[in-house]
Amino acid sequence: MYWRSILLTGCILWCGVGPAVASVAGAQAQAAEQLLAALAVGNAQEVALAFHPDELEQLRTTLLGKLRAEDARGEKTLRSRLFGSGRSLAELEKLTAVRFYAALAPRLTLHARPFKSVKWLQAVPDGKQVHLIGRGKPPAELGDVEVAVLVTLSPYGKGWKASIPSEIQAQVADLIADRAAIESSDAPAAVPTPRASAPPNPAVIELLDAAEQALIAGRCTEFYTVYMSPDFRRNTSISAQRSLVNACERSDSTRETIISSLRIVRGLEPRLDADGRRAIYDVSNQGLPFTRFVLEQIDQRWYIAE
Repeated sequence: MYWRSILLTGCILWCGVGPAVASVAGAQAQAAEQLLAALAVGNAQEVALAFHPDELEQLRTTLLGKLRAEDARGEKTLRSRLFGSGRSLAELEKLTAVRFYAALAPRLTLHARPFKSVKWLQAVPDGKQVHLIGRGKPPAELGDVEVAVLVTLSPYGKGWKASIPSEIQAQVADLIADRAAIESSDAPAAVPTPRASAPPNPAVIELLDAAEQALIAGRCTEFYTVYMSPDFRRNTSISAQRSLVNACERSDSTRETIISSLRIVRGLEPRLDADGRRAIYDVSNQGLPFTRFVLEQIDQRWYIAE
């Protein structure tokens, strides 16, 4: 996961003009530092846990409403844009607000440098919210340049929680509207762009099409016995294979995830191995619960290996 730095020049304006300021309370500093520490590590779930729960739930409710409306029209453009085409609506609906944000986070850019300590200078009230302005001191190995920081807080019971930054809200709005984000030249794309490739192997396309049609028709036993590799079946116990078939038959979400992976693979160029008899596809950041999809050729026929 890659994040972009928060621009904090706005604090210069607050420091120089009218709003009343106050000293920073201990509970406020603790809430702000929880968010900064999570951002520095880059753990999306820890970041979500630092945010105000009501704001996280509101984000989840708003986006799910848009996704359900889209699904009712038989579309999934927004879902693919926000979470990757491998994520099913049913799966997203089951996620808690924290896990929902973590699933969205790879499409967002937010970062904070690691600090040894933060000297909080003042708290600027803004309606029910408070903007904390401070100066972060880096650990010795990162030099001695102190960095201005700004964290917005909202009341949470008798304490405080970090608000979802307006920058993140703007990025979500950009994704919904399909506005291209402005990234630095060295920032990697959130979703890998398929490389220009040679014409797809007709035998591979035939395998993917046939496997997809079996799943659409609910023929899960056929999928696992006909289209999965003989090596996979040989190395997987009978009870485990039965469990896979049962999960496929009972869960629309499971079948939709596998179908999505078959469709995603069609648009990607694989890395070939084993003298061209093994095709390895990078499906990271596509919303799938795995990062690679592998096909293999046995006796002149292609199968799904893993």
